[in-house]
Amino acid sequence: MRGTSFQKLKGFFGGVLFFLTISGHAIAQPLDDVSLESQSEGVVATIRLTEPVQYLRHFPESHGKTLEIYYQAATGATQETWADNEVRKSPVSGLVPSFTVTTRDQRTKPRLVVEFSREAEYSVAAGKDGRSILITIRPDRRPVSTGALPFLPTIGPEAAPAAGLTGAAAAIAEANKQARALMVQGRDALAANKNDTAVEVFNKLLLLPPNDYTEDGQEWVGVARERAGQPDKAKVEYDLYLRLYPGSAGAARVAQRLQGLGVTTGASALGGAIPEKKQAPSLMTFGSVSSRYYFGRSKIDTTNTFNTATTTDSQSLTDTSMLITSLDLSERYRTENYDSRLVLRDVDSRNFVSNQPSRNRLYAAYGEIKGRTQNYLVRAGRQSPTGGGVMGRFDGLAASYGDAEAIRGNVVAGQVVDYSQGAKPRFAGASVDFMGNYTLYGINQTVEGTLDRRAVGAEFRYFDDRKSAFAQLDYDTNFKAVNWASFMGTTKLADSTLLPNAMLTFMLDHRKGPSLGIRNALNGATTSSISDLSQSMSASALRDLAWARTATSNMGMVEITVPLREKWQVGGDVRLQNITGMGATGQTIIDPATGQQTCALQGCFQQANPGPGLQKSVTGQLIGSGLFRQGDIWSGSVTLTAGSANGHSIYLYNHTQFVKWMMDVSLMQSAYKDQFGGTTTQLMPMVRGSYRFAERFTLDADTGVQRFTFTGAPGAMTSEQKQTRFFLSAGLRWDF
Repeated sequence: MRGTSFQKLKGFFGGVLFFLTISGHAIAQPLDDVSLESQSEGVVATIRLTEPVQYLRHFPESHGKTLEIYYQAATGATQETWADNEVRKSPVSGLVPSFTVTTRDQRTKPRLVVEFSREAEYSVAAGKDGRSILITIRPDRRPVSTGALPFLPTIGPEAAPAAGLTGAAAAIAEANKQARALMVQGRDALAANKNDTAVEVFNKLLLLPPNDYTEDGQEWVGVARERAGQPDKAKVEYDLYLRLYPGSAGAARVAQRLQGLGVTTGASALGGAIPEKKQAPSLMTFGSVSSRYYFGRSKIDTTNTFNTATTTDSQSLTDTSMLITSLDLSERYRTENYDSRLVLRDVDSRNFVSNQPSRNRLYAAYGEIKGRTQNYLVRAGRQSPTGGGVMGRFDGLAASYGDAEAIRGNVVAGQVVDYSQGAKPRFAGASVDFMGNYTLYGINQTVEGTLDRRAVGAEFRYFDDRKSAFAQLDYDTNFKAVNWASFMGTTKLADSTLLPNAMLTFMLDHRKGPSLGIRNALNGATTSSISDLSQSMSASALRDLAWARTATSNMGMVEITVPLREKWQVGGDVRLQNITGMGATGQTIIDPATGQQTCALQGCFQQANPGPGLQKSVTGQLIGSGLFRQGDIWSGSVTLTAGSANGHSIYLYNHTQFVKWMMDVSLMQSAYKDQFGGTTTQLMPMVRGSYRFAERFTLDADTGVQRFTFTGAPGAMTSEQKQTRFFLSAGLRWDF
């Protein structure tokens, strides 16, 4: 089924001419990849994003069917707006529940919503590369066979003791009595998920003289060890059972449990090692196809008052009518020696509003091969960066060789794909990773033969069970300035008596926006060609113009999250951000004969922009789960802001999961007053629902209303604008 689906889709899309529409600002997919890897502590799901992010918190803490992961993109890391409702499906695994990852609320409170096919136990942490989030999922301890196996032992009623027993008969009766009592204790411990206690109880039973419950005790001590996460010891117990009771009624059950642990019953865990099997080549194809329609209609009422005279203007318009179809396709081929992948991700937007363009964008199309016995990786095609100073999506080649925990060399070369006008920069770079914690890199980038960016940089990573840290520095030798420098980290205050198990998150970030490069000179220019500017300006003047059209952002953030018992979590953060202005640029030329004004090639004269200055905000958040229904999530937050605009925002949210469908309800309200005395208020209720049917199809829809009110500063002339916008979207997704 999977291979057939892939071939059909390749045949269909192979004849499609993918084209990239020129755009100054792109809506991008934040999710790059979802992969699974078996490790000693469980199956680790790695969710990779296309740009650096900082993991903030997650909820519920350790188990559930719905998991929400909050994060934030590194300040100014991307010039693209990340999209909501992007979905990635997990690869197929027989060890853990399947799941989907969906992006939500990228403009307000960015988070990933992970929906498991059934309840799962997990832990969440930041990835070592600074752009991924790791979910460690506890493997299911259930047999692969469809045959029903007992969840708890069946224990018959206690036999009435025969009268007048003496000697050995009395000893056997007493052993049976004690053993039955221990079986009941072991059963109750398993029912309460106290698996370690059950192991201890069943071992006590097996120390008794042989009795009517010895056989059952041998079977269920293996079950208890399996559920306690001790598969190797469970294999020993099961193998011993099959040696002692090969023809018993329980032999088939135990053999089935051994099969579920991946062991053949012909080998003995006691008598000799089980020979390691060579992995047979495997081919997997998975992905999704989705289509979603977006609609929005606005009514705008504008009232102007001048010296008590009032005029009102009203207009209604359809501002959004668009069908977005997405294809996410992956094929993976694994052998003993290597692991290879083919990835294709494309988004087609059909716009039905007049004068609005339609576009098709190919976000990923690459092939990758990774060694399993040798440490190499090669990826070619359209891909997202993995660090090393590469900024943004590119067409090209990336390769690495060496042990990631010792020393590894990396090279990369290609052409930037950012959908802006003009020629795209070409680059080449190299980096070295040391001990899995340090990276040093250098990169050179040109556009139309002109040096665009030349930088050296370093990255630092540290991770353990309680702490993580990620730091990066990028220095541009052409502009002789720091392009970005950031330091982010988390620490768990497990030993704190005041705030036990609290999570502390922090970030310090300094960066240029847009990122330093000679192409910044094109912002505001009357040409989209660096070559045109180079012909009329010297290299130093061109660099000065690019510098003048680049702002600087400095941001600091501290957040703390505290679990309150099992159902509640409370948190808050403090943020400070200062964005500088830009210098005066451009030139307006006046014809002395006609007095007409024209713009120079570098653009019309623009006065210096002082920038918004220091912005301060404080946020408090409360999250609860399982308050009215198992698995529901409730949250509320309040943010107070001061700076060029003073005000507040309130956000309320509920997620409720039913058998095959779920519903989200949210309400956002905000009010701000700017430095000139104008006020802006917003109220936006929204409801979203999805229904999953036939295992592979999901119907998703949402609707809401936005109401904006802007009132200008009081004076002789005042204005007020009210906008009411109704929006909805609905779509169907097929996971295969």
